[in-house]
Amino acid sequence: MKCRFSLKTVFSFSEPVSGHVFRLRPLPADIPGQTVLESHVKTNSPQPLSCLKDPLTGCFACIGRFDAPHEALVVEAGGVVETSPAAVGARPAPYHLLQTPLTEPGDCIRKLFEEVRPGLHANARDDALLLMHAVHGKLVYAPGQTNTRTSAEDALLLGRGVCQDYAHVLIALLRLAGIPALYAAGLMQGTGVTHAWVQAWTGDAWLGLDPTHDAAAGEGYIVFARGCDFADAALERGVFLGGARQTIQTTAVVEELLS
Repeated sequence: MKCRFSLKTVFSFSEPVSGHVFRLRPLPADIPGQTVLESHVKTNSPQPLSCLKDPLTGCFACIGRFDAPHEALVVEAGGVVETSPAAVGARPAPYHLLQTPLTEPGDCIRKLFEEVRPGLHANARDDALLLMHAVHGKLVYAPGQTNTRTSAEDALLLGRGVCQDYAHVLIALLRLAGIPALYAAGLMQGTGVTHAWVQAWTGDAWLGLDPTHDAAAGEGYIVFARGCDFADAALERGVFLGGARQTIQTTAVVEELLS
């Protein structure tokens, strides 16, 4: 599938800030199952961006700064990506099986895993799908109930969350089942905001799983960042001088190009 994407992120401040240093991941990269045909990114900062490719994940990080006083940082990116179901790629690293502070299982996650365990049959693909269905059935999508520091255990205990919470709970279960897993962040087909899902290693390929929608994350998904959890694959990081409150507004569009 060939897709055109656009992503606009506006960081607004309640009063002018300065000395703003930031790291963004606003661009997709060539990884298995995804080929970038064209891409561009710009900001309203007078200083140019420096975009670097992570040798481990293949994803881009754009480093920038905005020294002058400003009340908003505007980032606009776009391009064309061709996606395919095949996502073989490099074999997982040992640490893809290790839990992180955001995925560490507690009593709730271990209880859910024990409920699902009888249905697991050592077929990584089928087991990953079964675990995804279990997560989708346990959480209610509820924005504003959790934040970026909420762990998988806390989200499951609450029974509510957003896409990153669904992804963290699924990653925790996959790793308990001995299935290497990655957190993926980026865009999905349609109009909305950024999204998060999971990639699970099935023995010969990475399988995209979207527990928020209880569906495979296939050709309509564009990966911008991958990592062990949200903290590892965050799309935005930054620091600035000043006591302002920051708000972030994101608008994303992914549409299929028909040839």
